[in-house]
Amino acid sequence: MTKTSKKNIARVFVGGDWDADGVVAAALIVYSQEKLGMYPLKTKAIIDKRPVDPEKLKFIIGSFRGNYDLVVLLDLPYTDTVPRVLKIIKQHFGVKKIMYIDHHLSTLTNEEKLKDVVDELIIDHKMPTAGIVEKLLEENGISIHLRLKSFVEVVKYMDSGRKVPQKYLKLFQITSMFSKALTAIRDENLWVKIVDWLASPSPLPMPLNEEVMKKVKKVIETRDREIKEKALDLALSAVKIGELRFIDARNEWKHRGGTALASKISSILKAPVAVLVDTNKNYSLLIIKAPRGKAYRIAKFLIGEGIALDIAGHPNLAIVKIKKDPDKKELIYKLREAEFYI
Repeated sequence: MTKTSKKNIARVFVGGDWDADGVVAAALIVYSQEKLGMYPLKTKAIIDKRPVDPEKLKFIIGSFRGNYDLVVLLDLPYTDTVPRVLKIIKQHFGVKKIMYIDHHLSTLTNEEKLKDVVDELIIDHKMPTAGIVEKLLEENGISIHLRLKSFVEVVKYMDSGRKVPQKYLKLFQITSMFSKALTAIRDENLWVKIVDWLASPSPLPMPLNEEVMKKVKKVIETRDREIKEKALDLALSAVKIGELRFIDARNEWKHRGGTALASKISSILKAPVAVLVDTNKNYSLLIIKAPRGKAYRIAKFLIGEGIALDIAGHPNLAIVKIKKDPDKKELIYKLREAEFYI
């Protein structure tokens, strides 16, 4: 290849969230762009890829190479930092175009702010980000290899909370293992290896070696045991509000993983839950776990009533920012109203 042709090769940056949805969505883009040269750019391209944390997005600037023909951001929930950082990389790092694909509620509610800083914004809160990308590829006539397509199906089941069919059970276990591993050790190189493994149409060795698995297993077992024990304790304190169960966990849970705690309590009670947890910031979080989009509808009601400050998460798992140390009686009353009106 000549020096001239190297200069003409497109450069693309792909950034995705750390979770299963972000990883699989990134793998779809890597497959369609790096392997096929068909989407988003209709040309072969050199791809740089890395996980992107919305809460720490500003730190990307310190190691961002720049001069990309395209930056693709996937499964990245909106925060106030996002538009500021994207404006900087567009103006000062030679980025020609930014594409933003997501399904989070915070992105949906801040759509207009993102439109000011990105060139192409694709949001659909009814499906995971991997599902959105899969749909885009199909609309562009791109066939996804069977293994990767199967992982997309698994993510769809995981996102909706539906029971995973037997035929996908093995892939579900692998996907859960990947997600837990990345949550446990936050290793950027491991994220890239998993994306490449998923994107490859040819079989590759599993990206998790025995040493990594031992480390991950130890962290996960400790975390799962702690969440289960705390969830069992908190389940006993649940206040019944129609179908919903309200749990105040502010004094009982001081760690990350509030969504995992809410999911475990919901599983124990076999009912929708609203779990109140504290943060080290100037707000508390109400995590609502409820099927068939009910979590989002309750969150929207709380926004309308002036209780909620912002909504993140998904239709079935809404993460609602509320004022610090809210009046618990008022909150329960509003949740009761929400149960009635929605």
